[in-house]
Amino acid sequence: MASSVLDEIANQRIAQVGYLSLPFKNYFTYNSTHDQTSRANVNSASWDRLWVAYRDKSYTTQGAPVSVKGYKKKGVSSAEGDGGAVGGVFDTNREKYISKYFNMEEKVSDTDVDSTFQLQVNSASVPSYKMTVTDALAMTQNALDGRRNNNLTLDQYRNNYFAQCWRFCLPESDFNRMASGLPNKFSPQQVQVDA
Repeated sequence: MASSVLDEIANQRIAQVGYLSLPFKNYFTYNSTHDQTSRANVNSASWDRLWVAYRDKSYTTQGAPVSVKGYKKKGVSSAEGDGGAVGGVFDTNREKYISKYFNMEEKVSDTDVDSTFQLQVNSASVPSYKMTVTDALAMTQNALDGRRNNNLTLDQYRNNYFAQCWRFCLPESDFNRMASGLPNKFSPQQVQVDA
């Protein structure tokens, strides 16, 4: 602003409450080889979300892009013999590729056992039951405040976009700049992901 209006507002706020709050986002990243359980420590006054992404061990090696499940493959028509592209649901009537670095895939050691997911935050289970893959997808989409991708199929989620987002803050608190997340002012959060 070209005037001193902002300075006056800041001075009034300091005079009323004695301080000026400046909330900001802080991001922490932990990499580990996941073998049923992974651990991390977080120390925050307002922990909003936890993102967990599962990638193949070779995600940093160079290689051809990965075809996204459910999309057309090069040279394949969606209708047999028509020579052109027709139909398709969720905008899948085209080719789509992502790099190995961003491809997140569900890896299962036993194909007969369904994957389940649960957090341990300072010895408390979140949620109180072991989530299935469909529960994890629904939870992740609900944690994104309007940024969700409703056109994602379960097959695409499992093979190309396998990540979960746990929300610890109130809905739409990001837009209102509220500190409503999981508080932890005295000791680091012990986070354990069981998958």
